[in-house]
Amino acid sequence: MKVSFKIDYQTVWGQRLCVLGSRPEFGEWNPDRALEMENNFPGEWELVIDVEHVKSWDYKYLMKDDEGGVLWEWGGNRHVDLSGGQFDEIRIRDFWRTSQDVENTLFHSAFTRVLMLRKPSDKRQNQLHSGRVLRVQVHVPRVNHRYSIALLGNRPGLGAWKERDALVMDDSRFPLWSVDIDASELKFPVEFKYVVYDERERKVISWEDGNNRIIRDFVCQEDNSLKVHTDEKFRFPIGVWRGAGISLPVFSIRTEKSGGIGEFPDLRMVVDWARKTGLKLIQLLPVNETVATQSWLDSYPYKVISAMALHPVYANIELMGNLKDEKTMQDFRAQLYELNQMESVPYEEVHRVKSRYFKLLFDQEMEAFLNSRDFRLFFEENKEWLVPYAAFCFLRDQNKTAAHRMWKKHAIYRPEEIQKLCDPSQKQYPDIAVHYFIQYHLDRQLRDASNYARKNGVVLKIDIPIGVSPDSVETWTHPELFNLEEQIGSPPDEDDDMGQNWGYPNYNWERMAYDGYDWWRKRLLKLGSWFDAYRLAHVVGFFRTWAIPSSQMNAEMGCFVPSLPLTRDEIIDAGINFVEERMTRPFIREYFLWDLFGDYTDEVKNRYLEEYGSGKYNLKPGVDTQRKITVHFEQFKKDGSLPDKENRIMEGLNSLVSEVLFLRDPYDRYKFHPRIRLQDTYSFINLDEETRHNFEQLYVDYFYKRHEDLWRDNAMIKLPALLRTSDMMAFGDDFGMNPDCVQRILKELGILTLEVQRRPHDTEVEFGHPSDAPYLSVCTTSSHDMTTIRGWWEEDYDRSKRFFHTLLGHAGEVPRFMEPWIARDIISQHLWSPAMWAIFPLQDLLAMDGELRWEKIWNERINIPGITYYYWRYRMHLKMEDLLHSDGFNHTVLRMIERSGRNSDY
Repeated sequence: MKVSFKIDYQTVWGQRLCVLGSRPEFGEWNPDRALEMENNFPGEWELVIDVEHVKSWDYKYLMKDDEGGVLWEWGGNRHVDLSGGQFDEIRIRDFWRTSQDVENTLFHSAFTRVLMLRKPSDKRQNQLHSGRVLRVQVHVPRVNHRYSIALLGNRPGLGAWKERDALVMDDSRFPLWSVDIDASELKFPVEFKYVVYDERERKVISWEDGNNRIIRDFVCQEDNSLKVHTDEKFRFPIGVWRGAGISLPVFSIRTEKSGGIGEFPDLRMVVDWARKTGLKLIQLLPVNETVATQSWLDSYPYKVISAMALHPVYANIELMGNLKDEKTMQDFRAQLYELNQMESVPYEEVHRVKSRYFKLLFDQEMEAFLNSRDFRLFFEENKEWLVPYAAFCFLRDQNKTAAHRMWKKHAIYRPEEIQKLCDPSQKQYPDIAVHYFIQYHLDRQLRDASNYARKNGVVLKIDIPIGVSPDSVETWTHPELFNLEEQIGSPPDEDDDMGQNWGYPNYNWERMAYDGYDWWRKRLLKLGSWFDAYRLAHVVGFFRTWAIPSSQMNAEMGCFVPSLPLTRDEIIDAGINFVEERMTRPFIREYFLWDLFGDYTDEVKNRYLEEYGSGKYNLKPGVDTQRKITVHFEQFKKDGSLPDKENRIMEGLNSLVSEVLFLRDPYDRYKFHPRIRLQDTYSFINLDEETRHNFEQLYVDYFYKRHEDLWRDNAMIKLPALLRTSDMMAFGDDFGMNPDCVQRILKELGILTLEVQRRPHDTEVEFGHPSDAPYLSVCTTSSHDMTTIRGWWEEDYDRSKRFFHTLLGHAGEVPRFMEPWIARDIISQHLWSPAMWAIFPLQDLLAMDGELRWEKIWNERINIPGITYYYWRYRMHLKMEDLLHSDGFNHTVLRMIERSGRNSDY
């Protein structure tokens, strides 16, 4: 049969359009064998080829250029389904799918599997198998189960513009809609439009916008022929889709049945409340396993010890099964009931109680569980990560540390040894298999909550940490994927003078690229079984990381990776007399020691410094790095903290270590990085005015201009590979000191950015306005790293006054405390923004209600980034049961969401 493809694409000299597909005739997906099309007219490309009679094939368009570049059109494979038809000629008319279309995000699972979830029609529209057939298709992911897409046109065979005669299209390959029309009875050209259609009422709900679509000719010459006309978009007259959501960590949820902490089954009740209030999305913090120290320090949800395993504290013990000993069972219920009454999350106690319960229940159920069909299926699907994880947990508990490099045995991961360790015949097998048991139930409970959310049209969104703990399953099993000599964090910026050292090892991105980022692929696929949207925390880390040498502790001692460090000649050419010893070693002088150490100055000089010239000092070898200083002062700790004297000396010594102007590059000792915030050093102040000026120019170029192309190219290698892995909707956390290319690339790739009113991307303004948010973004009032809007309001009254008058547009006296009506104004501003999503912390929504909101404002904060060891224990002061029955508040939220157009069926 003769097959022709026609598509519009405007090229420049040296570019040519190609077709590639699944059949041998179409190159079998080998780009080198792609079929080049002919450019018949400017912007119009066509290919005609003879193909054996087949039932179906997949294909896609791509553009090649003379330099070897290849650009694929956006989206999944196109499909031709003949379903038994024996056509002699097939004409295919397509339109190029650009990656720049903002509506591409509607094809992610958040829409196709959740928000617009629909069961394919029971009465699939019959395809025509012979004769002259016109098949009209259109991609429309944005219509929920209440309605269908139909076609109406100017000919009797197209309904003759009569609503009751509209041709309802087949959705069996949703979001593709299709209808076959007998073309022998049609008179061309034909005009038509797509409509949103109510099949039961047989009426049009919405006509698409714009002029009528036109098919000018059937084109096919053979009597037995098929013309396939595929459009890419429905032109919605109401504009783009927008929704609203809530952010709430799982551990913060409170219900009557919780066990002292929010649990996965509690998500069902949050979904019920979301439905009642018109909210379409629930955003969660990471839920992966973090147990490394068996203490409250493990409450930090971003320092995961497994990128695959779920955290045991989120399991509900009742749903796992009951102990046969009724007294013991009642004792566990009583303990968790008591913990459930506590104001904040009692992390350590919950973990201790549940861990004991898991072991007792597993011992009771072990034989039946391990032989059950459901477990065996779970094990087979997950054993690649599950066995190493269980072995890691067993060895962690046996060695009383997760620091696997310190283990007596198995410090180096050898698969054959771990398989033997985990063999069911070994005596320790029950202590290993208990972790299979826990993960099985966690998966089951989270999957149940996830399915419930999907059925009810609510998207579950998960945060993905940028790193993993250095003491994790991944660094044990795949050390080659990490650089354990570097820690990643964030550099100091205008919002955080010190920056942050998260302690995660840096990724070995080059090694990860060898297998196509397989580790990330598996991670995202696993998350995709539970969630339909994810946020890449610190998304700038995919452009470049802020790497701090393992010998140092403070973020100011870091540098960018990858980067273009400066050569000696470049520094000299910038007008700086580069004295390497003076500028790369700590600059320590007598005259400023008192500023750092006060009354302890003489003791510090005698104990920690060596004088090498009049008033000039070096640090002694035992304290010449921040890591050594930290280790040294551990001996002085009492009850986990340092006395004031030792703390001041330790901080002062750390400051001395950072008294440098350049950091030597860790990969090339003859190249250098300007130390960030070098202007704050005594070393800088000691320079002459001209040198300081030249330093400033060098500094600005290095930190804000020099690396743009490098980081852009770096991100375009990693991020597209990750995005292809999963059909979840992708969000990015683009806060902090970001290069200019970040937002451009995120927009190009369809990754939604984060817009926070009080921390605008535009550094020239104090407050951002929600109305300025781009469509592909999340507009929000706060993040988990910030105070709530009420806390923020009370931090700085002068700032609140400026906000009240300029952003809210009110006159008169400004309340010192945020009244509910002010919170409503702020929430309303965000709801009316053009951003695709407006997502609010629960605390900020409750701020709108004077009776429901918590009087303990400062207890509502989830995290303070400046505190290295922070206890993540915020918990709702209300139970979800009470919130569900707060009819007045719920109606207010629903009304605000509906009025702002964020609760539409399409």
